[in-house]
Amino acid sequence: MSIINTTTVKVLIGTLGAAAMLLAGTQTASAHMTASTPQTQATQTTQTAATTTATATNTSYNHTNSQGTATNTATTSNASGAVAKALSVANSGVPYVYGGSSLSGFDCSGLVQYAFGLSARTTYQQTNLGTHHYDVANAPAGAILFWGSESAPYHDGISLGNGQYVAAQNENDGIGVFSQTYWAPSYYITLN
Repeated sequence: MSIINTTTVKVLIGTLGAAAMLLAGTQTASAHMTASTPQTQATQTTQTAATTTATATNTSYNHTNSQGTATNTATTSNASGAVAKALSVANSGVPYVYGGSSLSGFDCSGLVQYAFGLSARTTYQQTNLGTHHYDVANAPAGAILFWGSESAPYHDGISLGNGQYVAAQNENDGIGVFSQTYWAPSYYITLN
């Protein structure tokens, strides 16, 4: 019969918490510890899990959920122009800024708004600008990719048409090109 003490439980809970954050898509989670005593290991693992939880909270995309109506008043109407504009921002070192919508910094929907010249500011407003398509693996270059449900999308980016997308991802990953295999979108739209 094995006996489980509180130190073992703390290590297990801390390690599972860090592993859960890894599975949720947070790359900063780490359950690797180099401690010489079980008590030190439990403390370090618990601290790692707490830090990881804070990181995951800070990278939430719920700020783009505000509901409202918007019309498509795109000044950059063609998809290739929007892709080029978004890639230019990604390659220029402009930072991810929560709520940002200018060259001082962008969040996900701010980058989409800027690249396409849209009046629609939030992800929720942008999801209503076109017909929803679900074969995301075949999203054409310039399609706007969305994550989340149709009624509550929480993130968007611009398809490059090759299984990759450009987006203002979060504070850790910044603005760049990402793989759909890293984080698969739920659906996409093409602007009319």
